[in-house]
Amino acid sequence: MTQDEWNKAEDYLEGYMLDLTYDIVTGTKQLKDLINTDQEVILSFDPFDPDIDQVWLLQDLIDWYVETEEYEKCAKLLRMKLKVEKGILDLSPQLYLKDELFIDEEDLAIKEMIKDLLNNDYNKN
Repeated sequence: MTQDEWNKAEDYLEGYMLDLTYDIVTGTKQLKDLINTDQEVILSFDPFDPDIDQVWLLQDLIDWYVETEEYEKCAKLLRMKLKVEKGILDLSPQLYLKDELFIDEEDLAIKEMIKDLLNNDYNKN
């Protein structure tokens, strides 16, 4: 692969990652819907980190869309950033994957059985 081909591939992946991140941030797509798909999921943040710096994330997206001259996206992100800074908007529900999303009915039944076993009188000394 030549350096030019490498640069094009890198630019494509960066654009894909930031476009998918934009879709998550703006609510067009939801993380939980991406979990069990064949779609490649590459994000510019860690969805398992509950302490995501939302202002930094929004600014990173704004910088990308200024560079690619997608100003409508910039405007939307800037409005969101101002709301986050003022404490009016919290993006945590969109950005953070919770363990509950990975638990199915069988897991819940097993969890209840273990809880019952641990709480019965036979296990108390």
